[in-house]
Amino acid sequence: MPKRTTLTFTSEDGPRVDSTKLFVYHCKYSGRHAFTIDADLKKMPRRRTDGAYVIDTDEHTVKLYTADGGVKFIKRQNGTVEKQYRLNLGQLPIAYKSDLNSNLLYIMDGAVTTYSNQNARRAGRLLVPPCISRSERSGLVEMRLELEDRSHRCMLSRVTADVVRVHVTGLMANDAVHEELFDLFAKVLNVRLSQLDIRRAKSSRNRIMTVESLTPEQIYERLREAL
Repeated sequence: MPKRTTLTFTSEDGPRVDSTKLFVYHCKYSGRHAFTIDADLKKMPRRRTDGAYVIDTDEHTVKLYTADGGVKFIKRQNGTVEKQYRLNLGQLPIAYKSDLNSNLLYIMDGAVTTYSNQNARRAGRLLVPPCISRSERSGLVEMRLELEDRSHRCMLSRVTADVVRVHVTGLMANDAVHEELFDLFAKVLNVRLSQLDIRRAKSSRNRIMTVESLTPEQIYERLREAL
Protein backbone atom coordinates (compact mmCIF):
# COMPACT_ATOMS: atom_id res chain seq x y z
CA MET A 1 0.00 0.00 0.00
CA PRO A 2 1.28 3.53 -0.73
CA LYS A 3 2.54 5.55 2.21
CA ARG A 4 -0.17 7.90 3.46
CA THR A 5 0.86 11.52 3.32
CA THR A 6 -0.77 14.93 3.55
CA LEU A 7 0.42 17.30 0.87
CA THR A 8 0.21 21.08 1.09
CA PHE A 9 0.77 23.43 -1.83
CA THR A 10 1.08 27.15 -1.07
CA SER A 11 1.76 30.38 -2.89
CA GLU A 12 4.75 31.86 -1.07
CA ASP A 13 4.36 35.29 -2.66
CA GLY A 14 0.60 35.47 -2.27
CA PRO A 15 -1.23 37.69 0.23
CA ARG A 16 -2.60 36.38 3.53
CA VAL A 17 -5.77 34.41 2.80
CA ASP A 18 -9.07 35.65 4.23
CA SER A 19 -10.78 32.63 5.83
CA THR A 20 -14.15 33.85 4.55
CA LYS A 21 -12.90 33.30 0.99
CA LEU A 22 -11.84 29.70 1.43
CA PHE A 23 -13.63 26.92 -0.48
CA VAL A 24 -13.83 23.42 1.02
CA TYR A 25 -14.18 20.41 -1.29
CA HIS A 26 -15.10 16.82 -0.48
CA CYS A 27 -14.68 13.57 -2.40
CA LYS A 28 -17.90 13.13 -4.37
CA TYR A 29 -17.86 9.40 -3.66
CA SER A 30 -16.83 9.04 0.00
CA GLY A 31 -17.62 12.53 1.27
CA ARG A 32 -14.17 12.84 2.88
CA HIS A 33 -12.46 16.24 3.05
CA ALA A 34 -10.32 16.45 -0.09
CA PHE A 35 -8.81 19.94 -0.05
CA THR A 36 -9.31 23.58 0.85
CA ILE A 37 -8.48 26.34 -1.64
CA ASP A 38 -8.67 30.12 -1.81
CA ALA A 39 -10.63 30.06 -5.10
CA ASP A 40 -13.84 28.72 -6.59
CA LEU A 41 -12.93 25.56 -8.51
CA LYS A 42 -15.60 26.26 -11.13
CA LYS A 43 -13.72 29.40 -12.14
CA MET A 44 -10.47 27.54 -12.79
CA PRO A 45 -9.42 26.68 -16.39
CA ARG A 46 -9.91 23.10 -17.59
CA ARG A 47 -7.78 20.69 -19.62
CA ARG A 48 -9.04 19.84 -23.08
CA THR A 49 -7.85 16.23 -22.78
CA ASP A 50 -9.91 15.11 -19.78
CA GLY A 51 -11.80 18.14 -18.45
CA ALA A 52 -9.71 18.29 -15.26
CA TYR A 53 -9.59 21.61 -13.42
CA VAL A 54 -6.15 23.25 -13.55
CA ILE A 55 -4.85 24.95 -10.40
CA ASP A 56 -1.68 27.00 -10.51
CA THR A 57 -0.24 26.57 -7.02
CA ASP A 58 2.00 29.60 -7.54
CA GLU A 59 -1.16 31.71 -7.69
CA HIS A 60 -3.48 29.88 -5.30
CA THR A 61 -3.11 28.42 -1.82
CA VAL A 62 -4.29 24.80 -1.68
CA LYS A 63 -4.20 22.42 1.25
CA LEU A 64 -4.68 18.79 0.24
CA TYR A 65 -5.72 15.94 2.52
CA THR A 66 -4.60 13.19 0.19
CA ALA A 67 -2.24 10.23 0.01
CA ASP A 68 0.21 9.15 -2.66
CA GLY A 69 -1.83 7.21 -5.21
CA GLY A 70 1.09 6.01 -7.27
CA VAL A 71 1.77 6.52 -10.96
CA LYS A 72 -0.71 5.79 -13.73
CA PHE A 73 -0.07 5.92 -17.49
CA ILE A 74 -2.95 7.26 -19.60
CA LYS A 75 -3.10 6.74 -23.35
CA ARG A 76 -4.64 9.74 -25.09
CA GLN A 77 -6.61 9.77 -28.37
CA ASN A 78 -3.64 11.13 -30.32
CA GLY A 79 -1.60 8.08 -29.29
CA THR A 80 0.59 9.83 -26.71
CA VAL A 81 1.02 8.33 -23.24
CA GLU A 82 0.72 10.65 -20.26
CA LYS A 83 2.20 9.95 -16.84
CA GLN A 84 0.03 10.95 -13.88
CA TYR A 85 1.16 11.11 -10.27
CA ARG A 86 -2.14 10.37 -8.58
CA LEU A 87 -3.37 11.86 -5.29
CA ASN A 88 -5.92 9.66 -3.54
CA LEU A 89 -8.42 9.68 -0.72
CA GLY A 90 -8.31 6.07 0.37
CA GLN A 91 -8.35 4.10 -2.89
CA LEU A 92 -10.01 6.89 -4.87
CA PRO A 93 -7.98 9.30 -7.05
CA ILE A 94 -9.21 12.89 -6.92
CA ALA A 95 -6.23 14.78 -8.39
CA TYR A 96 -2.90 14.34 -10.14
CA LYS A 97 0.25 16.07 -11.31
CA SER A 98 2.06 15.41 -14.57
CA ASP A 99 5.38 16.39 -12.98
CA LEU A 100 6.08 16.29 -9.25
CA ASN A 101 8.04 19.55 -9.52
CA SER A 102 5.36 21.35 -11.53
CA ASN A 103 3.23 24.12 -10.07
CA LEU A 104 0.18 22.76 -11.92
CA LEU A 105 -2.27 20.59 -9.99
CA TYR A 106 -5.13 18.86 -11.82
CA ILE A 107 -8.41 18.09 -10.06
CA MET A 108 -10.27 15.28 -11.83
CA ASP A 109 -13.55 16.12 -13.48
CA GLY A 110 -16.49 15.04 -11.29
CA ALA A 111 -14.27 13.86 -8.42
CA VAL A 112 -15.12 16.48 -5.79
CA THR A 113 -18.06 18.47 -4.52
CA THR A 114 -18.68 21.29 -2.05
CA TYR A 115 -21.51 19.18 -0.61
CA SER A 116 -20.47 17.27 2.51
CA ASN A 117 -21.30 13.59 2.73
CA GLN A 118 -22.21 14.08 6.37
CA ASN A 119 -24.98 16.46 5.34
CA ALA A 120 -26.12 13.96 2.72
CA ARG A 121 -26.32 11.20 5.33
CA ARG A 122 -28.36 13.38 7.66
CA ALA A 123 -30.72 14.11 4.77
CA GLY A 124 -30.99 10.40 3.97
CA ARG A 125 -29.34 10.78 0.56
CA LEU A 126 -26.86 8.42 -1.05
CA LEU A 127 -23.91 10.01 -2.85
CA VAL A 128 -23.32 8.17 -6.11
CA PRO A 129 -19.77 7.96 -7.55
CA PRO A 130 -19.18 9.81 -10.85
CA CYS A 131 -18.74 6.53 -12.76
CA ILE A 132 -22.54 6.07 -12.49
CA SER A 133 -24.38 9.02 -14.01
CA ARG A 134 -27.32 9.96 -16.17
CA SER A 135 -26.50 10.89 -19.75
CA GLU A 136 -27.71 14.35 -20.72
CA ARG A 137 -28.03 13.16 -24.32
CA SER A 138 -30.04 9.95 -23.91
CA GLY A 139 -31.47 10.38 -20.41
CA LEU A 140 -30.31 6.84 -19.56
CA VAL A 141 -28.03 5.97 -16.68
CA GLU A 142 -24.51 5.03 -17.78
CA MET A 143 -21.91 2.99 -15.91
CA ARG A 144 -18.23 3.17 -16.82
CA LEU A 145 -16.85 -0.36 -16.60
CA GLU A 146 -13.23 -1.47 -16.40
CA LEU A 147 -12.54 -5.12 -17.26
CA GLU A 148 -10.02 -7.59 -15.87
CA ASP A 149 -10.06 -10.60 -18.20
CA ARG A 150 -9.10 -14.27 -17.87
CA SER A 151 -10.58 -14.51 -14.39
CA HIS A 152 -11.80 -17.81 -12.95
CA ARG A 153 -15.34 -16.39 -12.79
CA CYS A 154 -17.34 -13.33 -13.79
CA MET A 155 -17.83 -11.06 -10.81
CA LEU A 156 -17.91 -7.49 -9.53
CA SER A 157 -14.59 -6.41 -8.05
CA ARG A 158 -15.09 -2.89 -6.73
CA VAL A 159 -16.70 0.48 -7.39
CA THR A 160 -14.41 3.52 -7.45
CA ALA A 161 -14.98 7.12 -8.44
CA ASP A 162 -13.67 6.33 -11.94
CA VAL A 163 -15.08 2.90 -12.80
CA VAL A 164 -17.10 -0.16 -11.85
CA ARG A 165 -14.42 -2.85 -12.00
CA VAL A 166 -15.49 -6.29 -13.25
CA HIS A 167 -13.63 -9.60 -13.61
CA VAL A 168 -14.60 -11.61 -16.70
CA THR A 169 -13.53 -15.09 -17.82
CA GLY A 170 -13.13 -14.26 -21.52
CA LEU A 171 -10.77 -11.93 -23.34
CA MET A 172 -11.67 -8.25 -23.15
CA ALA A 173 -10.81 -7.81 -26.85
CA ASN A 174 -13.56 -10.29 -27.75
CA ASP A 175 -17.12 -8.96 -27.92
CA ALA A 176 -18.31 -12.33 -26.58
CA VAL A 177 -17.39 -10.97 -23.17
CA HIS A 178 -20.45 -8.73 -23.47
CA GLU A 179 -22.67 -11.76 -22.88
CA GLU A 180 -20.94 -12.28 -19.54
CA LEU A 181 -21.54 -8.64 -18.63
CA PHE A 182 -25.21 -8.79 -19.64
CA ASP A 183 -25.81 -11.89 -17.52
CA LEU A 184 -23.94 -10.48 -14.52
CA PHE A 185 -25.61 -7.08 -14.42
CA ALA A 186 -29.09 -8.39 -15.21
CA LYS A 187 -28.75 -10.51 -12.06
CA VAL A 188 -27.05 -7.88 -9.88
CA LEU A 189 -29.40 -5.05 -10.86
CA ASN A 190 -32.47 -7.30 -11.07
CA VAL A 191 -33.42 -6.04 -14.53
CA ARG A 192 -34.30 -7.64 -17.87
CA LEU A 193 -31.61 -8.06 -20.50
CA SER A 194 -33.59 -5.72 -22.75
CA GLN A 195 -32.95 -2.90 -20.23
CA LEU A 196 -29.18 -3.14 -20.72
CA ASP A 197 -26.88 -2.10 -23.53
CA ILE A 198 -23.08 -1.99 -23.90
CA ARG A 199 -20.72 -0.04 -26.11
CA ARG A 200 -16.96 0.12 -26.29
CA ALA A 201 -15.11 3.07 -24.73
CA LYS A 202 -11.79 4.62 -25.78
CA SER A 203 -9.71 1.94 -24.07
CA SER A 204 -10.03 -1.76 -24.87
CA ARG A 205 -10.33 -2.38 -21.13
CA ASN A 206 -13.36 -0.16 -20.76
CA ARG A 207 -17.04 -0.37 -21.65
CA ILE A 208 -20.04 1.90 -21.18
CA MET A 209 -23.17 0.10 -20.00
CA THR A 210 -26.53 1.87 -20.18
CA VAL A 211 -29.42 0.92 -17.92
CA GLU A 212 -33.09 1.71 -18.45
CA SER A 213 -35.72 2.32 -15.75
CA LEU A 214 -33.34 2.69 -12.80
CA THR A 215 -31.91 5.79 -11.14
CA PRO A 216 -28.18 6.20 -10.40
CA GLU A 217 -28.97 5.82 -6.70
CA GLN A 218 -30.82 2.53 -7.26
CA ILE A 219 -27.98 1.15 -9.37
CA TYR A 220 -25.30 2.13 -6.88
CA GLU A 221 -27.25 0.66 -3.96
CA ARG A 222 -27.68 -2.67 -5.79
CA LEU A 223 -24.00 -2.77 -6.70
CA ARG A 224 -23.07 -2.17 -3.06
CA GLU A 225 -25.33 -4.99 -1.96
CA ALA A 226 -23.67 -7.35 -4.45
CA LEU A 227 -20.12 -6.58 -3.35
